[in-house]
Amino acid sequence: MANPEELRKQDQKLPKAKRKYPQSRVTQSLWILLAIVVVAWLISMI
Repeated sequence: MANPEELRKQDQKLPKAKRKYPQSRVTQSLWILLAIVVVAWLISMI
């Protein structure tokens, strides 16, 4: 089994379009949280 850290480093060398490494869960959840906050704010404006 390959070391995930090594795979990530190899992936970083590739151009963005060719990267296979999934977006980090933390980053993903931050974007989702931000989207929820924006939607809730928009709803509260109505």
